[in-house]
Amino acid sequence: MQHNQQFQLGNWIVCAKTNTIENSDHQKSLDNKSMQVLLFLIQHAGQSVTKEQIIQHVWKESVVNEEILSVAISKIRKALGDNARKPTYIKTLPNLGYSLIAGVTAINGLEQEQQVLSNVLGFKRSGRLYYTLAATLLLIIIVFAVHFVSSDNKPEQIIAIDSIAVLPFKDLSAAQNNHFFTDGLSDAIINQLSQTKSLKVISRYSSFNFRGNRDPFTIGNALKVEALLDGSVQESEGQIRINVRIFSTFDGRQLWSKSFDSTSEDVFYLQDQISDDIQRAIQPNAKALARTSKKINSQAYEWFLMAKYHWQQRTPTALSKAETYLKHSLELEPNYADAHVGLATTYGHYHYYANWSDVEAVNKALPHIEQALALEPESPAALAVKGMILTLKSNYTPNPQPILQEAQRAFKRSLEIEDSATTHHWYSVLLKRIGEEALVIKHMERAISLNPLSAPLKRIYSRYLALRGKLDTAQKMYHRALLLEPGRDSNLIESTFVMRNTPNLVVDLAQWHSNHSELFEYCSSDAYCEQAVFSYLSVGQRAEADKILARMPAKHQHFKDSLALIDHGLKGLENHAVVLLEQLSAKHPHNHKYRYSLAIALFRAGLYRQAKTAIVNLYPDWSNTTLGDPIEVTSDNYSAMVLYGASLLKLKEQELASLILNSVREFLSLNEVQDKAQIELTLAEVNALLGYTDRAVKHLSKALNHGWLETFDREWWPLQDNHLFKSINTHPDFISLVKEHHTRLAKLSEQISEELAPL
Repeated sequence: MQHNQQFQLGNWIVCAKTNTIENSDHQKSLDNKSMQVLLFLIQHAGQSVTKEQIIQHVWKESVVNEEILSVAISKIRKALGDNARKPTYIKTLPNLGYSLIAGVTAINGLEQEQQVLSNVLGFKRSGRLYYTLAATLLLIIIVFAVHFVSSDNKPEQIIAIDSIAVLPFKDLSAAQNNHFFTDGLSDAIINQLSQTKSLKVISRYSSFNFRGNRDPFTIGNALKVEALLDGSVQESEGQIRINVRIFSTFDGRQLWSKSFDSTSEDVFYLQDQISDDIQRAIQPNAKALARTSKKINSQAYEWFLMAKYHWQQRTPTALSKAETYLKHSLELEPNYADAHVGLATTYGHYHYYANWSDVEAVNKALPHIEQALALEPESPAALAVKGMILTLKSNYTPNPQPILQEAQRAFKRSLEIEDSATTHHWYSVLLKRIGEEALVIKHMERAISLNPLSAPLKRIYSRYLALRGKLDTAQKMYHRALLLEPGRDSNLIESTFVMRNTPNLVVDLAQWHSNHSELFEYCSSDAYCEQAVFSYLSVGQRAEADKILARMPAKHQHFKDSLALIDHGLKGLENHAVVLLEQLSAKHPHNHKYRYSLAIALFRAGLYRQAKTAIVNLYPDWSNTTLGDPIEVTSDNYSAMVLYGASLLKLKEQELASLILNSVREFLSLNEVQDKAQIELTLAEVNALLGYTDRAVKHLSKALNHGWLETFDREWWPLQDNHLFKSINTHPDFISLVKEHHTRLAKLSEQISEELAPL
């Protein structure tokens, strides 16, 4: 589909180039993604298209999140004046996708010109007068254009692109010893171009993955950009020559190139000049980039570049090297703002990657950020690090609200200046703290868009999605992280934050534990010890769990709460579980996991009306569901919908409950959920609730054969006490399956003991 194509959709003109829809009375704008969704529907007008097809086309390798698509559809409907219940444009296909049902025709070139002219002149496309005036105006435009092009005032070379990736520059010096400088130059250009709001600039983490690779098609497809920028640096006797070029990822054609000459003492001026020239070529009407007035000692700058390389490695050893280099840099240049920012960043990383306490990290980092902002108040990097450090400080401050507000102001100002993946990620941590789920998703997706090859970002986002109850989306996101870093040593234990237990996973975890016993000796990584405890308890290996618990010098409160909940579940103390989860939900009102667990606990305790209310509070749209409405089952909400249907059954709302449960059953038959064992377990639950005992037992058997296991950091009860199986838990086949399950658990427990015996 051509970018400048227009379409007649009902009484609306859809313009892909301007992202607008227009009729005789109104012109409305759509955001870029919503317009892409509409155009995809137009391409498939009259056809049924699945949500997955739309997401793959519009969001490609970004985030598979059906709620994002629902928001886009809602925006399109609002702009068109469409009604979801009685649609004239877009029809919802329950459990499938959407269909464009309105008539649509492409407007050819002449019709487009006529439409533009009619908009300019303010009359409709009819009558002889229209064509006479249109032809006259078109002739005037052509004459003016010819005159303009033939004049001597030729415009500078301009490249019409909206997205770019900066590759690491090549070091052409004889000694090949300018690695830090060439990377630093690429990095500086990325940071400065990121200040151009209308230009998408890929993060260094992703673009630097292609060091030594200049294949435009491969890189363009992976990073989803229109152009690449690369260059080379040659230094000789204090003189520097830098060659820069921009080339298309569509056809590999060179779009722009320029050479720059300077001395090693003028490196900051040179960076500004290169960025300015590139910006004028790409976005000539954009706001001018901020220029630096600093004159930094070349050795101090080299120390800074070496430190930056190491702090980006995010390991305790590398961070220690970064700290040393930054201190050397500040000894030579005490007022070097970037070095102060780097040292503050390093101390912040010590908390996340080297087990520093949040108090220690904040106390060491904050003075350097204050110094950096005193030197450069509008430094986007300093503002972002300030936001990150203050967010950390809020964790132990009795009244955190003022600190969180100050951190939020810093993040917002930083993003106004520079569109940085790191800043979007750090800001999402604060937003998660204050319960702004929609904004967390927005900023994490922007971070991934700017840094599409970052496995850490995808792992972090997958954990957030899992905590928000979007387990299927989380698992798909985590698999993408695995593809980016398949050999990462800690992948196995980190996967337990997102994936359910399986026999293989638990045995492999015990083997990993044995091979990395030093991490468990004093639980230098609390998170790793916690996840191992949950896994061992899930398979009944209490002895090994207790060994780890005894070695943990301190336990996070959330971990102690989870252990208490598991204890209540194993002892059948359902009312105790309700009380605990009510307290946690009140203390953490934005925590989806606690609120959903409370709904389950209420159901298990026989408080069905309260359970229904708790679920509706999580999914407000469900409160208005009637028998005539389509049921929107998704890969992320189907488990909650089963609980909702079960609550309705207990409240004697059989018809609506049956409609909901059958909708879930139909959806799961589409096989769109990542976890196949959980599909079968849920189908067993649904059939048990609907009274189909034989089907329930059949699906339960399949679930166990697929390797389904209890996962105690999600549920806190064993299989035989599953509240949705009460109607079949005395059936002989169910009892037999539970016995087989216990036999498998006993074997797993023995395997774990064998793996950990040498410890």
